[in-house]
Amino acid sequence: MSKGPVIALVTVLLLVLAVVGWFQLRDRTSNQGSAAAELCVEGDATLEVAAAPDLAPQIRDLAARYTATNPVVRDHCVSVSVTASDSNAVADALVAAPDGPWNETLGPAPALWIPAGSQSINRVGANAGVVAGQPKPVASSPVVLAVPRELSQALTAAGTGWQNVTTLQAGTDSLNGLGLDGWGSLRLALPTGSGSAATGLALDAVAAATADAGVGPLDEAQAALPKVTAAIAALANGTKVLEGVPPSTTDALAALADQPDPANGSFHAVPATEQQLFAAGDKASTLVAFAPAGATPVADHPAAILATPWVDETHSRTAAQFVDFLRQPEQVQTLVDAGFRVGERTPDATDRTPTPALGQVLAPATGPAAVGLAHTFANPAVPQTTTILLDVSGSMGYSDGSGTRLSNTVAALTGRIAQLPDASDTGLWAYSRGLDGNRPYQVKVPTGPLPEANRRQQIETALAGLRPATATSTYASVIAAHDSAVKGYVPGRTNSVLLITDGPNDDTSTTRQRLTAALAATDPNRPVRVDVISIGENSDQATLQAIAEQTGGALIAMPSAQGADLEQALGKLLS
Repeated sequence: MSKGPVIALVTVLLLVLAVVGWFQLRDRTSNQGSAAAELCVEGDATLEVAAAPDLAPQIRDLAARYTATNPVVRDHCVSVSVTASDSNAVADALVAAPDGPWNETLGPAPALWIPAGSQSINRVGANAGVVAGQPKPVASSPVVLAVPRELSQALTAAGTGWQNVTTLQAGTDSLNGLGLDGWGSLRLALPTGSGSAATGLALDAVAAATADAGVGPLDEAQAALPKVTAAIAALANGTKVLEGVPPSTTDALAALADQPDPANGSFHAVPATEQQLFAAGDKASTLVAFAPAGATPVADHPAAILATPWVDETHSRTAAQFVDFLRQPEQVQTLVDAGFRVGERTPDATDRTPTPALGQVLAPATGPAAVGLAHTFANPAVPQTTTILLDVSGSMGYSDGSGTRLSNTVAALTGRIAQLPDASDTGLWAYSRGLDGNRPYQVKVPTGPLPEANRRQQIETALAGLRPATATSTYASVIAAHDSAVKGYVPGRTNSVLLITDGPNDDTSTTRQRLTAALAATDPNRPVRVDVISIGENSDQATLQAIAEQTGGALIAMPSAQGADLEQALGKLLS
């Protein structure tokens, strides 16, 4: 037999065996790779999720459902753990330390954050790189006012909008005017504890409506408008005097529903999401959802993957997969059944929550605006009655940085006057010897409500027209301003004279003894404190300190009228 065919046959057989062997090796390698993945050669990994308290129970259930699918991400066996975390607290922690360390009092450091609303995301947004990509909404719920049915009917008939809430709260017997005899004015509870994100969203709606911001978003300049800060401060001051308001929205709903006499209860209404009222069930059977007219604030629960140092690639990929899992039909139905809206799907209507179609939706406030609203609400200006007594003697014309003592003071006062709430009563006196004939002082703008006769603008115009004059007559001017303030005393608020001066009393006709005696002789039932801002070196400072202490006021001394010190002092003494 020829060797050629044999060699050819052997060669073919060897090639066949080589191909078969290669396929077997490939399959074996593939199987080994799959087995390695199934065995999670990189170990276990846990995705930590911080979810708003109202959504956390559902996310926790869905996390268990996802974990039960035995997901593997980057050769890790992954699971999902959910912590109910207050949205504001998480936002504060991320703003305070975006690069860590994480505030462990809030629970494990999250890789996925689902706050109640995008407003929280906006607050963190100024810190570039904290949030990866564009957050995706998981479930939404409009913010309403939970109220007794009788009150809802009256508010609906009156066409009440978000801009009217402050007026109804501040007005005397305002609800009586809506046909609710015996109800008085609106008592709106604003819980601020964990799970009370609806309060912040309601404040955003009031601010946007007050600023005529339409569907928003409210910006930083609008949030700082006097009428907006006044409205937010009024709501804050109004809720402070209410008794028995629980810290969380859920508990406040139960307490409101339990009141046997709604008209005379400690409070009449509380902001809540539609879902919170839906979930309250029989505990809130006496309440209904009232939706004020105007753009509706919505808790949209955006899922934000964090890009902080404690989040690695495995966490990020797991978070993205879990968010996609949440948006699948089966999971969506779980959220809808719990009372949330998801896309076009809405929960079943109930007597408490009719779940109407939403009209205009309010875009959440920008980050700086949200911060401003939160600060105003936490530190509300308490309206007071103040007569500003401003020294315009010659020394106030001395150079002081880029301006003069007077020009710097006028600038700071003008800025502060613009920020005062409309509920404040304010007036302006200027003093220097011979300023008004035989009197050492001149009433530039009589003290009264700022909205009355455009008083705010009158004060700003008067300030702009001031010029340094001659010597001071501090003691006589303080006595006159204090006597006037006592006569015009407004009960129920702080009444004060704010003295701003840079020098000693030059008028020897009025002594320190006469000054202190005059202040002591006033009606104790009409207390008027004297606050003092002393600029530069002042040899009379001991006397000014004494009259401030005598009347319950305060003295703030500063070397210059330029800079933030004067602005901060005015913020403390003029509100």
